[in-house]
Amino acid sequence: MSRLRPLCLILLALLCGCRGLGGEPEIVATFAAPQSTGDAAVAENWQPDILRGQQIFADNCSDCHGISGDGQGALVLAGSVSAPLDMTDRALTRTKSPLDWFTIISEGKIENLMPPWQNALSERERWDVTMYAYALGYDAELLGTGARLWAERCADCELPPAIPPLYSDKDYGRALNRESFADALAPEEIAAVVAHVRMRTLRGAGEGAGNLETALSLGQISGRVQHGSAGGLVPPDTVVQLQYGSPEIEFSLAETSLDADGGFVFADIPLSAGISYVIGVIYDGRIFSRLLPKGVYDQTITLYDLTNDPAVISVAAVDLFLNPVQLEAQGTGLRITQIIRYRNESDRIFTSGRGFDDGREASLLLQFPIGAKIMSDDAAGRYVLIEDLERLPDSLIDTLPVAPGDAHEIIVEYFLPYVDGLEYEQAFSNRAAADITVMLPKALSIESAELKSMPAEDGGSDNVKAYGGRLDQDRDPRLRFQIAGDPFATSSDDAGLLTGDSLLAALAALTAAAVALPAGFALWRRRAPGQSGSIDNLVKQISQLDDEHDRGQINHDLYHHRRRQLKARLAELMSQQQDA
Repeated sequence: MSRLRPLCLILLALLCGCRGLGGEPEIVATFAAPQSTGDAAVAENWQPDILRGQQIFADNCSDCHGISGDGQGALVLAGSVSAPLDMTDRALTRTKSPLDWFTIISEGKIENLMPPWQNALSERERWDVTMYAYALGYDAELLGTGARLWAERCADCELPPAIPPLYSDKDYGRALNRESFADALAPEEIAAVVAHVRMRTLRGAGEGAGNLETALSLGQISGRVQHGSAGGLVPPDTVVQLQYGSPEIEFSLAETSLDADGGFVFADIPLSAGISYVIGVIYDGRIFSRLLPKGVYDQTITLYDLTNDPAVISVAAVDLFLNPVQLEAQGTGLRITQIIRYRNESDRIFTSGRGFDDGREASLLLQFPIGAKIMSDDAAGRYVLIEDLERLPDSLIDTLPVAPGDAHEIIVEYFLPYVDGLEYEQAFSNRAAADITVMLPKALSIESAELKSMPAEDGGSDNVKAYGGRLDQDRDPRLRFQIAGDPFATSSDDAGLLTGDSLLAALAALTAAAVALPAGFALWRRRAPGQSGSIDNLVKQISQLDDEHDRGQINHDLYHHRRRQLKARLAELMSQQQDA
């Protein structure tokens, strides 16, 4: 079995996609003082710091919008989210005011997967990142032209302390051309002068600022390696690896050893918010790695010993999202997206110890309801599908070990035939202490002793409702409920067809079937057109948000606020797809 695995970057970030900025402000003839924006200190001394805004942008927005703001961030390139608007497009800056952008950043645009930031960032921080993003459309050529025109044709003009945020470049340029240049500038010259003036009035930009990249400073990345399992020791000869870089620059690899106290230091490393850093340690043939949060250059790596005792694993949460579909091959039924969260309650990494020929190890077994057909894909090669076995439901083997304290999740999508009703039953191979949530069209209803109807604010909408409950079972845990109703009660008569083509006890038989599958096994996705990708994105966002909350990376109240918004949007999309 292969033991060494490559060190890789795992890019996680808050989703920041946005498009469709607000309407054009009313043209004002004179340069009035800035209007109050809700914070008197900001309104009276409105001069955002774009260098601070650059850091905020890199921390919160770059994984969608990209480091340069071109909309090609890591999550976009990975296919997790749709590309947002290209902020380097000067047409955006020309017709929209900073106040328009600030409003979007503050209030969000959840239909475009843009969360509100007014509870996560202060008003000053939101202005800083607003003006940084707004200035991404200014390049060195534009700013150089503006500086030259200002020096040649308005040498005696006094720079304003700030351009009020209610002015777009177009509106401010029109007034500036009239009052300072006697309407003598051509449109492209006006754009250059306004860009020059706006940048000169922002903190952190400076004289003749071209692009907004700052020079890389060299510094150190440090930390320590500790052992998280009782009685475990960190080997004194442990080697620590640092991989750093970005899609715009090449990736580099550095190595160092531990000092007597288990500490490590990487010196003379370029430090920038635009660079990703991953620290990794090989221990007992496995890589333990951590992605450094942006702006954090000190990190602790925790090593763990292994356990293959399935009693340490429990099912902690199950979310089900049911949507009626008609498939050409399978007929009428329900497409079910399911998120299952597992909890490792030990201080050791769990894996079964049973391996496949390609080096992967089985960790968890997930059984699907009887009659279900898998619809998910598995581009990452994490799962092994077991299907068409006698007297056993289709199953999925997860090959990712379960670390202590992690929010370990399996996200799958499958089809269940549905005619006049459905008896849903799913067995789990680990004990359950799980919160259950089921969302489905209002045309359907659930009968269950464990699941009760939930308030609309917990995920329902006009056409989608939610049920919630608790599953606490140590032996033979099973989720059971009955579904009744007509899933197409509110659908068109011409609904289009979708075309397309205990664990240890059962593992030996399942593994025998699994290893016969090609190593490059992939699952084909047969999905509905239109909103399906958005539904997937929202499910992933809910999963990521849950993970951040479990790790203590997000405020508890903000977490519940965002989760309600995401689930409400998911309910809306499910409703739209039902009516399509």
